[in-house]
Amino acid sequence: MTAPGKLRVAVIGAGAAGLCAARHLAAHPEAFAPPVVFEASGRVGGTWVYTEETGQSPDGLPIHSSMYRDLRTNLPKEVMAFPDFPFDPSLPSFLHHSDVLAYLESYADHFRVREHVRFSWLVDAVSPAEGAAGGWDVTACRAQDRRVRATERFDAVIVCSGHYSDPFVPPIPGLETFPGRVLHSHEYRCPEPFAGRTVVLLGAGPSGVA
Repeated sequence: MTAPGKLRVAVIGAGAAGLCAARHLAAHPEAFAPPVVFEASGRVGGTWVYTEETGQSPDGLPIHSSMYRDLRTNLPKEVMAFPDFPFDPSLPSFLHHSDVLAYLESYADHFRVREHVRFSWLVDAVSPAEGAAGGWDVTACRAQDRRVRATERFDAVIVCSGHYSDPFVPPIPGLETFPGRVLHSHEYRCPEPFAGRTVVLLGAGPSGVA
């Protein structure tokens, strides 16, 4: 049972934003009950968890991360760090993605955030709770067995699930008849498969210019 007067908060996602939110909620036990962090995968780090897999993971969930093998940050570590947890000063300013993941894992361990994370729990729905007390009903299921489901009530929900995991391909006339390979940057991992080929890049955002 939640202690009277303490707010119960759900956090969706254990990437950078979710870890930070949970850390600060847990740091104020006078106002908040221990947070509950729902994480669909089996580890912390969110988009910084690199995998060579594309499409779907073995448990049937879409691959969340858009990381590619040789990615380095386009921001220096000096402006990426949480104010109370700096990066290792021996690291270069522009980090390989594996260094960012290691940093987030260290952050989670240092502030004991992992004990609040429910790994492999996928949030299906968040809806306003009925009744005068208000709040939110969060329905989640086990990622490996969607039949195992539970609904819990929270005073507040912080959504930290990111916004770069669902690739968007605009309607381009003639694309459906193009005889070559069409690949969204979400599924790009390394350059070797394109060696010796003529490649056209559409888009000049960070993924296109990197």
